[in-house]
Amino acid sequence: MATTAEPEREPQRQRFFYGWVIVATMFAINFSTMATGTLNYGLFVLPMQNELALSRATFGWMQTTRRLSAGVLSFAVGWMIDRYGSRVYIPVAAVMIGGCLILVGMSSHAWQFILLFGLVGVSGLAAPNGLVTSVPVAKWFVRKRGRALAFATAGLGISGIVFLPVTQWLIDGYGWRSAWQILAVMFMVISIPAAALFLRRQPEDMGLRVDGDPPDAHEADQSGAGSQRQTTEEQVWTVRQAFRTTTMWKLIAVFALAGVAQGGASFHRIPYFVEKGHDPLLVSWSFAADAGGAAALALVAGWLADRIPIRFLAAVSFSGFIVAILLMIYVTSAAMMFLSTIVFGCSVGVGMIVHTYIFAEYYGRTFLGTIRGIVMPINLLSAGLGAPLVGYLHDYAGSYLPAWWTLLVIYGSCSALMLTALPPRRRDGAAHVAD
Repeated sequence: MATTAEPEREPQRQRFFYGWVIVATMFAINFSTMATGTLNYGLFVLPMQNELALSRATFGWMQTTRRLSAGVLSFAVGWMIDRYGSRVYIPVAAVMIGGCLILVGMSSHAWQFILLFGLVGVSGLAAPNGLVTSVPVAKWFVRKRGRALAFATAGLGISGIVFLPVTQWLIDGYGWRSAWQILAVMFMVISIPAAALFLRRQPEDMGLRVDGDPPDAHEADQSGAGSQRQTTEEQVWTVRQAFRTTTMWKLIAVFALAGVAQGGASFHRIPYFVEKGHDPLLVSWSFAADAGGAAALALVAGWLADRIPIRFLAAVSFSGFIVAILLMIYVTSAAMMFLSTIVFGCSVGVGMIVHTYIFAEYYGRTFLGTIRGIVMPINLLSAGLGAPLVGYLHDYAGSYLPAWWTLLVIYGSCSALMLTALPPRRRDGAAHVAD
């Protein structure tokens, strides 16, 4: 009898877990979103300004509108992802984003750009630390969540290595208008078929369990395997319970402050380095190195997130931003510029894992989309305000230095506050609820 039972169980144990298909798909979609004007947005500032005579603050408001519109519907987007998944949502959003970016290449007035970037942001697909691409991955993993999010998020960093020099090459060869349109087509060609063909909502919809555990894992847990129990069950917090914790409001405060700083630094760094006398193509390569650092550290941070408290990783990320900005202030050579962008990128990579991991770790995956959908508007609002804030400080002072010192203070505050954001504890006595 034993010899006949073993062959039946062995294939089940070795079966490939579909969750890794979800990870690969989100890697591809994250890769494609760089074409929508995220990290490479700064490369368009000077050529568009030279032709259209737009102020730096106006470019900041373009990004602000994009972030604000992403926040307006984020609660509904998170709820839809919890309930229906991203398989249909992402292709529809990608068509809308691609169409808007094609129109950006045909526009000439500030209000047109602001309107179009606002529509780009509505879906949330191209928003920083977007719940559209991170929540589906988090729903497929618990024990291996850090690694899974790291691999999916690495698509953002690797895409920067590719799209930053490609974007500059397109601008130099075809002009900024055609560059926007070509990038829009590339984005749609990658993201739409990947999402439509491979995405699924959560493992239970396919008769699977999180992390690829065998179906009988739960029964084994009930027989007394306590260590295994933690891999198949996790805390489940309702939205109401989550927002009654002090930890939640600390996280909101930290990410709101960090959003102001990162939103302000993100695209202003490129024109800052160009105005310091560096060749635009060399700057684009330094930001490709930035993206490479983000990809590499996202992988490392994902591995560490499964092993050490996530708030420690967050503090490391904020400290890295401080070092990068100090290097920016005192940059005197191309080598220092590259060092600054690499350190900044490494900090972004760690931060991407923190954003996508910490809410799932602290509050579970059942209502993760809805919870992050409520938090996202605050994060995006703050990030959106950062870009015009730095623009106004530059226009008023004639220099970026006051803005950079302001961001240093903000990042220091974030690091200190995050260390106090301990995991929340349930008061209702329900320690764990089965998935």
